[in-house]
Amino acid sequence: MKLKLLHPNWRMVLLAGLAASVLLSAGLMVYYRQLIFLALPLALLLLLQLVHDYRPVFFLMLAALPWSVGVELGGGTSLDLPAEPLMLLFLFIFMLRLLGGKQLRLHQKIYPFHLLIFLLLFWTAFTTLISAYPLRSLKFLLAKLWYLAAFVYMGEYLIRDFRDVKRLFWAYFIPLMLVIVYVTLAHAQEGFSFESSNGIVHPPFPNGVIYGASLALFLPYAWYARSWYSPKSLQWYVCWLGVVLILLGIALSYKRGAWLAAAMLPVIYLLLKRRWFEKTVYAVLILAAIALGYLLHDNTFYRYAPDYERTIWHEGDIRGHLEATFSGTEISGMERFYRWVAAKNMIAAKPLTGFGPSTFNQVYKQYADDAFRTYVSDNPEQSTTHNYFLMTLTEQGIVGGLLFGLLCLYMLIKAARLYHRCTQQQLRILALTCLLSLCTVIFHSLLNEMIEVDKVGPMFWLTLLLIHKTEVWHENKTWAGQA
Repeated sequence: MKLKLLHPNWRMVLLAGLAASVLLSAGLMVYYRQLIFLALPLALLLLLQLVHDYRPVFFLMLAALPWSVGVELGGGTSLDLPAEPLMLLFLFIFMLRLLGGKQLRLHQKIYPFHLLIFLLLFWTAFTTLISAYPLRSLKFLLAKLWYLAAFVYMGEYLIRDFRDVKRLFWAYFIPLMLVIVYVTLAHAQEGFSFESSNGIVHPPFPNGVIYGASLALFLPYAWYARSWYSPKSLQWYVCWLGVVLILLGIALSYKRGAWLAAAMLPVIYLLLKRRWFEKTVYAVLILAAIALGYLLHDNTFYRYAPDYERTIWHEGDIRGHLEATFSGTEISGMERFYRWVAAKNMIAAKPLTGFGPSTFNQVYKQYADDAFRTYVSDNPEQSTTHNYFLMTLTEQGIVGGLLFGLLCLYMLIKAARLYHRCTQQQLRILALTCLLSLCTVIFHSLLNEMIEVDKVGPMFWLTLLLIHKTEVWHENKTWAGQA
């Protein structure tokens, strides 16, 4: 984790460079009246820290996730600052370690976790090569690479024990709580109206759906952290306050997905306690397969086509919004059917390899069915499938879809079995926490495609990594749970 300088004089050179950069950036800032020039000394400070020890930069990257802001770079490309440049930095560090032979060692045990991620990454790269839109697919592949490099490969190296798990929690928890307070206060000025709930989360979050999903996936972690501290201690109260703030944020997001994700957590816990969870997962998969077969048989899904005139957006009316959801006339829900039918036709057209990563938006209207069209089907905001599993199937074919589905299923079952197998209480609770958090992401992935969003994707991969690390700590008996 530490990089030694070749000569002591380098220390003076770097410090002199830092001082010069401060003076230069101050002059440029005054002359051009642009605060962006302050980034130069900050970048050099980051370089100094990396030369000394890059572990703190890893936690800084995690802390940047809740408040990173998307910036359009032109050409349909955007970057979330400052989180994604830090991920790119860790991709560079990972590549240096890989070339130096430090990242992979022959004596290291290869787990199914590693193999599944490697196969998924390999297939993403392969489908990028044959993509209908290679440049778009290449951007997708690069983003996937820096997510995996930062939060899986480097994370596996840097997260070593219980102390690191606690650092992970606090690094993400504190900025997230500040964001919740900021959003709640801004929402209060709008009278906590349903109409303003989606846009009020901007700029920290692109929209209310991603905000609600981010809170739901972190709720189990905030609940878990209480167990580290004595009841009525300061840290215990802070964790409880975090739980309350997260629940408040979920409630005020007015997002059905976040509400359902939070509501299903105690149900999943009870299923796990009674050892019914694994059977329930398999039962749900079987029922889903039966339902899919029923809908596809004789094109039965046409019976559920929306009424174009009655399918509307209930602006400013949460009651009407919910009533429309249950009656099948809520526009965002019905628009999903339009995209899903298009996805079905795309899968039939290219079943094995798909059209290439990040190509759904460019292709799907050619395969859409006007029987399912709604008022928002023109899609000016360029949203995609509204189902991550379907998106993967359309863009990377059946092979890519099966690999991703198998990864999710394997990690769910692994976490459930670790919960029952681990003898150390803190490890059992960690396995439970990761399982609950993973369930919220998978649930949201059935309705959206957030795993490629920097507010959700990094935590998804980090949760998978923590399940894997729990297995390693349990097998090797290296968990220092009292730190």
